[in-house]
Amino acid sequence: MSETMKTLSFEKIIEICLQDYYTKGRIFDIDQKDFYRDIDDNFKMDFCNEKLRYPLGPAAGPHTQLSQNILTAYLTGSRFFELKTVQIIDGIEMQKMIERPCIDARNEGYNVEWSTELTVDVARCEYTKASVLLQVMAIELGLSLEKDFMFNISVGYNLEGIQSKKISDFIDNLKEANNTEIFKECIEILKRNINKFRKFKLEDINKISSNITNTVTLSTMHGAKAEEIYDIAAHLIVNKKINTFVKCNPTLLGYENVREILDNLGYNEIVLRKDDFEHDLKFGMAKEIITKLINLGKENGVTVGIKLTNTLPVYNSKNVLPGESMYMSGKPLYPIAIGVAAKFAEEFNGDIHISFSGGIDKNNYISVLKTGIAPITISTLFLKPRGYLNTVGILKELKKENFTYDKLNVEALNQLALQAKTDVNYKNKEVRKLQEDNLPTFDCFEKNCGLCVDVCPNRANIRVYDDNFKSAYQILHMEDRCNECGNCHTFCTRGGFPYFKKVTVYPDINEFKSSKNAGVVKIEENKFLLRDLSSKEYEFEANKDKSQNEFETFVETVIKDYPYLF
Repeated sequence: MSETMKTLSFEKIIEICLQDYYTKGRIFDIDQKDFYRDIDDNFKMDFCNEKLRYPLGPAAGPHTQLSQNILTAYLTGSRFFELKTVQIIDGIEMQKMIERPCIDARNEGYNVEWSTELTVDVARCEYTKASVLLQVMAIELGLSLEKDFMFNISVGYNLEGIQSKKISDFIDNLKEANNTEIFKECIEILKRNINKFRKFKLEDINKISSNITNTVTLSTMHGAKAEEIYDIAAHLIVNKKINTFVKCNPTLLGYENVREILDNLGYNEIVLRKDDFEHDLKFGMAKEIITKLINLGKENGVTVGIKLTNTLPVYNSKNVLPGESMYMSGKPLYPIAIGVAAKFAEEFNGDIHISFSGGIDKNNYISVLKTGIAPITISTLFLKPRGYLNTVGILKELKKENFTYDKLNVEALNQLALQAKTDVNYKNKEVRKLQEDNLPTFDCFEKNCGLCVDVCPNRANIRVYDDNFKSAYQILHMEDRCNECGNCHTFCTRGGFPYFKKVTVYPDINEFKSSKNAGVVKIEENKFLLRDLSSKEYEFEANKDKSQNEFETFVETVIKDYPYLF
């Protein structure tokens, strides 16, 4: 079992999408009934001179690393995508730095992730593919006849790294991808496969925008010096001429204030370290830097704003994840982050662009948008039951409201920050304990409802219909989409590890050999290598060998009904 995710080729993604949709009525396990099809411009916004139909989507993190993640979010209504951060340390070097499991979102959210696990160049290609994919599938599925979404890239973490050729080229090639090999490849693949589409036509290819992004969020390390933050942002504004948002840390609220908020909401067990606050940027200096950068942005014709907030570093006293430190998000981050937003709004008299992420959920997104803050991005909520589908409910509620994004409502923000400190929705609740592992390979739907599918950001778990079993649906695991983040385990009502226990499809023989999971890999046309539940390995020929047991029966169903997954 490998911790490394594999990217899918653009041609393979197109094949999976069309086959999934026209034979199964779903794409990456999102049923067509859950596609957000309402083309509604009532709460659109002009953001950095681009049309943004709905001002919300996934935050930089596990949901914006792979093309299929981004498409899945788009299908369920997301339109603003803060892409996972890139930095000069990448690929294998970064993968070795991330301990597993790396996510626990049962109550408050915790993670030990960093920037993208892909190389910077692969990430660039993935984001380019995703942008083209969204524009194509929007037309094919009737979701939009025009580009109605925005990508916001995120870069870190120091000046030297961001000025490097690696990151410099990353920014330039996403500002305009027309001459890049990956964009040209996507266009050629579309032309070659145009007859496979039913609504997307040859003339639509010319409408595809090669401008992948015109906005960047600067992510800096905790403890970054004020002068370096300014120099990085100034470089992005002056030399890259790109709309720039500076991500700020929740530590700006101050140790005593943050400690008081957490204690009053019942999070006494969360251990803060004063050093994390003392070494971070202080609010007075942050205000000074942002003021200078806003003026610099005006001189260079770009928008400058802030992103609130980063996650909060805490001491890993609970040992819920590996390592001494972890980063907190979710419920308890919201009252802290909205407090920082209120402070900035007051200091700038409402004249500041704020994009918001800290702890956005079903209880606060309308209130936050009504203050004039936009766009908003979501992470922890998408890691909980229903996953990406949570967006659908949010958008249905937004339709009942009216929003303006001209200027922040300082009074409303102050009131919201005050209410959040005692809001019952953000009080600590008893964490559901992880159950003893009794997850079966088959028929777990008799006891639960496929939570491991919904909570997986990478779409690594799939529902497979097979009426040969007591339960009509079984779970199939896709090895190349999984990075063992552990989120499916924490929500498994049987306490199991779906990425170890469920029958697995392997992308190649090397991945098959490096794993112990029961599973299947294609070795020739109609010929497959199997490892059964007893760890026996043998060849299996589709449409010839008769199934002898439930394992082979299930594998045969997958081969017959999902050939495009191999």
